[in-house]
Amino acid sequence: MLGPLRAWRDGRELPTGPAQQRAVLASLALRRGRVVPVPDLLEDIWGWDPPASAAVALRNHVFRLRAALEPDPRTPAVLVSESGGYALRLDGAALDASVCERLKAEAERARDAGEHEQAVRLLKEALALWEGTALTGVPGNFAERQRQRLTETKLALHESQLGLELRLGRHAEAMAELSSLADEYPMREGLRALHMLALYRCGRQGDALAAYGATRRFLSEEIGVEPGPDLAALHQRILRSDPGLDLSSPVTVPDDDHGGAPGRIRPAQLPPVAPDFTGRTQEAERVGRALAGAAEQTGHAATVCVVHGMGGVGKTTLAVHAGHAVRERFPDGQLYADLRGASRTPLEPEAVQRSFLIALGVSPQSIPTDAAERTALYRSQLDGRRLLLLLDNAVGAEQVQPLLPATPRCATLVTSRTPLMGLPVTSRTALEPFSEAEALALLERIAGPERLPKEPEAARGLVRACGFLPLAVRIAASRLAARPRWSISALAARLADSARRLDELQAGGLAVEAAFELGYASLNGPAARAFRLLAVPETVDLTLGPAAALLDTTQDRAEEVMEELADAGVLESFEPGHYRYHDLLKLFARHRSLKADAAHERQDALNRLASLHLRAVSRALRTVSPDSRLTKAVDPRLAVGPRFADHDAAQSWMIKEIDNVLCVAAQIADDADGPVRAADARVVGRTLVLLTYVSDHDVPWGSFTSLGHMLLDEAEMGDDLPGVVNACAILALAHAAAGRYGQARDCARRGYETAASQEPDIRHHLAHIQGVVIAADTTSAEDQAAYFAHAAELSRAAGDPCFEAQCLLGLITTHLARRQPAQAVPHCHQMLALGRTTGSAFGSALAHRHLGQALHDLGRPGEAVEQYTRALVLCDAHYMPVQRARSLLGLARAEHDDGRLAEARSHAVEALPLLAGADQRAAAQLIRSITEAEAGT
Repeated sequence: MLGPLRAWRDGRELPTGPAQQRAVLASLALRRGRVVPVPDLLEDIWGWDPPASAAVALRNHVFRLRAALEPDPRTPAVLVSESGGYALRLDGAALDASVCERLKAEAERARDAGEHEQAVRLLKEALALWEGTALTGVPGNFAERQRQRLTETKLALHESQLGLELRLGRHAEAMAELSSLADEYPMREGLRALHMLALYRCGRQGDALAAYGATRRFLSEEIGVEPGPDLAALHQRILRSDPGLDLSSPVTVPDDDHGGAPGRIRPAQLPPVAPDFTGRTQEAERVGRALAGAAEQTGHAATVCVVHGMGGVGKTTLAVHAGHAVRERFPDGQLYADLRGASRTPLEPEAVQRSFLIALGVSPQSIPTDAAERTALYRSQLDGRRLLLLLDNAVGAEQVQPLLPATPRCATLVTSRTPLMGLPVTSRTALEPFSEAEALALLERIAGPERLPKEPEAARGLVRACGFLPLAVRIAASRLAARPRWSISALAARLADSARRLDELQAGGLAVEAAFELGYASLNGPAARAFRLLAVPETVDLTLGPAAALLDTTQDRAEEVMEELADAGVLESFEPGHYRYHDLLKLFARHRSLKADAAHERQDALNRLASLHLRAVSRALRTVSPDSRLTKAVDPRLAVGPRFADHDAAQSWMIKEIDNVLCVAAQIADDADGPVRAADARVVGRTLVLLTYVSDHDVPWGSFTSLGHMLLDEAEMGDDLPGVVNACAILALAHAAAGRYGQARDCARRGYETAASQEPDIRHHLAHIQGVVIAADTTSAEDQAAYFAHAAELSRAAGDPCFEAQCLLGLITTHLARRQPAQAVPHCHQMLALGRTTGSAFGSALAHRHLGQALHDLGRPGEAVEQYTRALVLCDAHYMPVQRARSLLGLARAEHDDGRLAEARSHAVEALPLLAGADQRAAAQLIRSITEAEAGT
């Protein structure tokens, strides 16, 4: 590792492959046998945002490395897979960096024992391992950090060795190397101090003073600082020819001791650790490993660990816990500052520098007012110390950067609501809300172990109401602890009311709303408005289209705003283009909207979203049934809308989004801000009418019933006859699905009669609904076939072949239900002809399936098998899971009656888990019949 990356086995050099493959090898080797999780490896090689192909590339690199490194790649023993990552199992002598560290440690022990000759020999042996710059040619952020760390190690070895050489009186021998190193690394004042001392002892006092002058000029011109106090003191001693600088009293120069420097102030500013710290096992171990690694590895460059997440998620609690766990590894102390990043007035880094300098023993009068000079003094004071810095609640990278030590002996742990992506970090940990188990464990620790076993369901409901947010759970648990006679269910019931939940989640100085207010207050005006309006709909997830509608902007601008909110820690982005609020943050945002936004602004936002749904449903149905006139009849302006690539994409969208569409529709119809506006009600009604024709998907008719009644009331109050037609169509189908046939017939009749005068373009739709309603009532003696035939005639006259096929389907199912298969056959052929005309794969699949049933009922199972097979081909090609299952069952029945028992069994078994209710029972009975028939044979 200490030069170009190379590997050998039995004296033979092994191929380490291209640059990225060498980076994988370096990352594993320098973890010294520890398992490196795959995400960490991806970040090591490709940075925090690896390409989509990175995981595959990593596996390929590991495969090729095994081929090179393993004696037998079939049974890996060197490069092993374990616990979701990889590890390189090498003994201590197999890695030159490990050998170097061992020799360095032995040299330090020899030096401490006064065995200076032995220490020099060991240090020279360690330096002899180097072949230029460490990890030459290895790419990646991790390799660069390690290269800096190893370079620091090399320089520390040089300083220690040359310092000992001076103690042994070899200043003349060390002169050339000291001069070269001091010139090569002009900011390492320890090397310059040794160089000046060697010059002085060689009788070159003037050259020693000139070397100091050159260093002072370089520091002043390049970075605007003066030499540190140790080098300045040495300069004064050389000026006055201090006798203490002669060989018998060597000068004290910075060395590489691991202990805290004697006489220094040792700050201990970490806040107290939470006694009830719960959960976060993996996160705490990850942060602890990173901090401990910084403390253990001398020369490690710029160790910075970031813990980020939303307000109240427990960042500070975790950071303080991790800091206390490793505090003994930082013997020079711990510094802490609350940077107030979530407030309106974040702390300036200059104020933090001043505070830390005073804590380190610098008098306030000695602290420069100039920013560059103060930063230089700050980093000089940190140099040579082993300090842990905890920078809590940072607002951004610009606030943190001036506070980072330049010394390898220190580690910095930063918490922030944002990921601080502009900051170079060693480890980044994103905190999510608790799991249910973690939340219950914290509740139990604070409220008392005897309470949860008595009310386990209430406890689960309580932590769910808290959104598993650690702060909320802590507050709820504290309230229970303060009121031992309260039941968990009593507090859970209070939290169940979303209107008062945030008010309930406060205790003492803790309040969820106050934590959220800090983040909200940091948003600028447009971002704050977006934060409020995006929370108006009660849907769970937000994608770019709906967000753009809510904000009345373009999708690109909506994404910019949501990314800004995600960076501020008030919105979660779980995949590109998809966003989500935490439940409590959404409540907070909606409360803020009630205070800050006018009622019509919220109504307008919802209406824009509902209009988007209407256009999307219309476009989806146009894609599924290109020749359908229904969408144009419902609203001629619906020609524009989201586009779908094909039938499958449209079908998939409708199945996935129907719950969101209904959620927004219900929110508009039951508006808490006042009466529903007529325009809004009309949009909802038209959307629901179109949704009744969502194909191959079970429509949630219960939701349609309540929405239909609300829309009918609004339409009647506003004398909106087209609205009455829409509401009646929705209610007729919903009542029929629920078995309320009398109400269904009344709504269907009223809708048809109203449509005849008000909505003639959709009268055939209402005629069809009348047939559907009557067909659903198996006790009715009324002739539903007449309604379907009438609807088909109206559809043909309206030039709507898609809906004509729908009406023919009603005729077909009616004849099949009446056991009139011969009358169903010609209608099946008509429907197939229309399917060819319109290109409707769904209609053609239905026609083939029902023709198969008709032919089977006519005693022609062989022909039925052919029709069912054609239906299956269409179902497989166009993703129709429900129709596919029913076609499989019909095919199995026809094959059974045609004597093809093996095929029948295979298809029945395939259909069984895909079916439900009576169809599933029929499939099971068919399988039993086939088994009995085979046994008889």
